[in-house]
Amino acid sequence: MRLGAASVVCLTAAILMLAVRGPADWSKWFGVTWYAVFGAAVVFAMAAATRAVVAPDVAARRRLTIAALALPAMLAVPILIWAILTLAPLAD
Repeated sequence: MRLGAASVVCLTAAILMLAVRGPADWSKWFGVTWYAVFGAAVVFAMAAATRAVVAPDVAARRRLTIAALALPAMLAVPILIWAILTLAPLAD
């Protein structure tokens, strides 16, 4: 459950960073930090999902809670890829 909560916290931080800074004119430091926080959210989500599926000592209700916490970061990956592919041609 802690991994799922850490995933949500990291994803929230990445969204807040993007909301405050905006999508344009990133410094190298900000870009590295943002991608690190976003990557941490995804890694924590995958670890949480793995724990929910593999661990025999996790109750069914707890499995659903862990999955619900891991889902936002896992859904954010294809949305981010789609946004990059869509907006990259407009950057020229």
